[in-house]
Amino acid sequence: MGRVSTAILILILLFRAVQLQAQWDIPFSQFWTASGYFNPSFAGESGKIQVTALYLHHLAKIEDPPRHLMLSADMPVEFWGARHGIGLQTVSTIIGGKQQRRLFAAQYALNRRAGKGILGVGLQMGALEMEGRSVDLNAGFSWRSGKIRFGGAVMHLNRPSLLPPNSELGVDSIHAKIPVSYNFMAEYNISLFHPLFEIRPAVLLLTDNASTRLHSAVRMVFDQKISAGVSRNGREEYALFAGTIIGHLQLGYAYRLYRYGPEKESGGSHEVSCRYLLPANLFKREPMPYKSIRLL
Repeated sequence: MGRVSTAILILILLFRAVQLQAQWDIPFSQFWTASGYFNPSFAGESGKIQVTALYLHHLAKIEDPPRHLMLSADMPVEFWGARHGIGLQTVSTIIGGKQQRRLFAAQYALNRRAGKGILGVGLQMGALEMEGRSVDLNAGFSWRSGKIRFGGAVMHLNRPSLLPPNSELGVDSIHAKIPVSYNFMAEYNISLFHPLFEIRPAVLLLTDNASTRLHSAVRMVFDQKISAGVSRNGREEYALFAGTIIGHLQLGYAYRLYRYGPEKESGGSHEVSCRYLLPANLFKREPMPYKSIRLL
């Protein structure tokens, strides 16, 4: 594909991205792995120290395609008689070989028992770098039990500015701020005919009040270690994915295909996920054994 065709395709894709809702939120196919990206109340939910990386490489056949990298770490902490979650997250987007935006954020979640599950309320505060630097705020809630987890969140709560401070475009321009977006995520574990098999359907609903987009997925899990399935993003995209767990390491891969539009000839998109889990008490000092010394 020539450079001119590549440039035109990128422009078309960027224009289409602007038309879609939640255009500032990365459309991960493995969205259940990126739950902390969409909702800060999931910070520390695993009860372990959790380090996660997701890399999304759009449109494999074109030159310098859009790429996204998310790195995060979260863990539970206990103080004041309650369990909390804390996390750090960085997200980078590269388009045309140049970094277009970067986010560095901190997360906090408060967890309380509610019914048969855990209710979490979370807040994220980040520094967003594009043409300038802006504060970006997210907030959300979640409820988790043994078989179900769901939550909702508001992203870009303060509508961060897209422009540098000295921009000639007014700060009140509709093009100057990232729109507020909302999301709802749910996942359910269904036991099958054999205790080693499970089906885990999941949905992610995204909206920015201008339009709405639904991500859905069905995962088949074997022995809590091997998984595979299919997901759908709106009407024009779908993905095949698989994953495995090796000790404390979780690995996943998704290949996204497009039914029509300019993306159909782009060779699809690749997404790789990696997560490592460590015990939450890793850094706790064990008490010294007490020895009684009796003088005779």
